[in-house]
Amino acid sequence: MAEAKATFTTKKVWDDGKKVHAVGLLTVTAGPDTYTTGGIAFNPQGNTVDGAGLGMPLPGVPGQPFWGNVVGNAYFAQYLPATGKLKISVVAGGAEVASGAVPAGLSSDTINAYFIFDKMV
Repeated sequence: MAEAKATFTTKKVWDDGKKVHAVGLLTVTAGPDTYTTGGIAFNPQGNTVDGAGLGMPLPGVPGQPFWGNVVGNAYFAQYLPATGKLKISVVAGGAEVASGAVPAGLSSDTINAYFIFDKMV
């Protein structure tokens, strides 16, 4: 079994002059892919779908976001910049998803995401 993969599909991307902002939807691959305690790797340069029509990689973005807000109906994620991982938890109770196969509810959840990236100068 492979580690679950998080894919970010942009809906809107803008540059405020200092940072690049991107909002969209995050999907997580379904089981039998696995979730590991501590989070799954998130690579916005390699796992982003260009829903905003700007081209890939995201223009002006050098790498990982420095901040993220990821909230779904049943799950939410905390982006960990130091590790480049998304730590996913259940909204009801706040417990992290257990290691093992990705729960069906996670892969089918509508997860809204907002990431802010440092801008290349």
